[in-house]
Amino acid sequence: MTRAAMGPGAARQYKDITGGMTDAVDRLRREDAEKARRLADALVELHEAMSAATEREALTVLGVALQWESALETLWHEQWMTLSPLPKPDPGASARDLDYLEAVVAKRYETLREALRRRGLLGRR
Repeated sequence: MTRAAMGPGAARQYKDITGGMTDAVDRLRREDAEKARRLADALVELHEAMSAATEREALTVLGVALQWESALETLWHEQWMTLSPLPKPDPGASARDLDYLEAVVAKRYETLREALRRRGLLGRR
């Protein structure tokens, strides 16, 4: 078919179609670039959250170990008592409960120290 047979309408229609495709591709590229930017931002936030969680875990483990060791040291002279090593962390514990669980550990440690003070055992060596 010759160009003349196609007529000016067909050429215009072809240009409109390809122009529309070009616009669609450009729009998709802009949307993809925006999605990539949002994902990169989210990745940075997640990395920061993971770093904070790792630091929090280390501080919690250290704090609990120090309280445990202090309790063992306080009770060491009680020969009737069987002392055991620090239990392993509960793998089923929820990270959401960490503040609560840390407060429970601190409260129980203070309860132990208060009981020993009342009985006159604290400071006895």
